[in-house]
Amino acid sequence: MSAEPPIKASWFYVSADEKTKMNWFLFEYACKLYDHIGESRKKTVMKWKARRSDECIAEFCAYFAKRMRRNICSGPVGDLGEDIATADEFIRDYCHSNTRRETEALADIGEAAWLELIQSCFVCPTGCLNGMDERCEIFDRMERGGYLS
Repeated sequence: MSAEPPIKASWFYVSADEKTKMNWFLFEYACKLYDHIGESRKKTVMKWKARRSDECIAEFCAYFAKRMRRNICSGPVGDLGEDIATADEFIRDYCHSNTRRETEALADIGEAAWLELIQSCFVCPTGCLNGMDERCEIFDRMERGGYLS
């Protein structure tokens, strides 16, 4: 997997009014998930990665993060909301050929990535999980810096 995640922040909004803190949080979660998948040394995950390109894995991470929006909004800040089994459902919806072990391993990675991101969020001044519908200026700063595609 490449050092820089091929996940694009622009995948998380269509129009200017969608450049929200929630969508920034989802982008950050997708990147964190991508990193965790890339770093995994579990045999099951390594086999799963071997059958996919970096771009395919990035698209999965973006998809998964977006699907988790419902769970993020339904629970207290920092909690995944509904039962983690929902993550298994989202993974199976996207990765039809996964084995049960692959799905479980990806769900575990998703939870680990979530917990790591939440720890960062509690000290981050952006406060994405508070005021989720507020505009997030980071999208615009990234565009001006040429980081979005």
